[in-house]
Amino acid sequence: MIITNREEVIDKAFGVFVRMNYEKASIITLAKACGVTKTGIVYYFPHKLDLFMAVADKYVLKMHEPGNKFAAPADTLEKFIGQYVAGVAASMKRIVELIDDNSSPHDCSPNFYYFHFLSQVRMYYPGIRQKIEKIYRQDYDLWEKVIQKAKNSGEIRNDTDVKKTATMFRQMFLGLSYEQAFLNGLNVDELAENFRYIYSLLKA
Repeated sequence: MIITNREEVIDKAFGVFVRMNYEKASIITLAKACGVTKTGIVYYFPHKLDLFMAVADKYVLKMHEPGNKFAAPADTLEKFIGQYVAGVAASMKRIVELIDDNSSPHDCSPNFYYFHFLSQVRMYYPGIRQKIEKIYRQDYDLWEKVIQKAKNSGEIRNDTDVKKTATMFRQMFLGLSYEQAFLNGLNVDELAENFRYIYSLLKA
């Protein structure tokens, strides 16, 4: 397949960076994965770091912005839980489509490779900490907003601690994602079931 535009280069480079350490991923390796010459890569990205940052922008920062997962939060916490899980499933599907070629030499799930990529982003992307903190804060703020609304409407108990409840949902997702990445990857149905259980404890 011959790459003909910048976005295709980013997509193909993502497949390289998730499996290979940043330092070992040469421009030649990236060019080969994209089906172009080294000059073809440099045309869009003069330096390897430029390409790496573009990949991280698309598959970390933009992918995890709440606004890119769903247009607006649902009216109730119960519906938002379903909406959130659907957003996670859609993001996972996109990642798997790009990197799961059924050739993992170490029997690792696509989720595992994605966490590997995240660690590389944290190490090599200049100023990424502040950007990640912003994404995390947006997600927590969204959960808190929905939970507060559910509390005000009487959907959940009026003694609910909004911040701690948001943390429970958020960390259930992150913890399960990380744990299962070392096995077969995140089980979205299990995530939904765990979310529903937390919700049942909050019901008024």
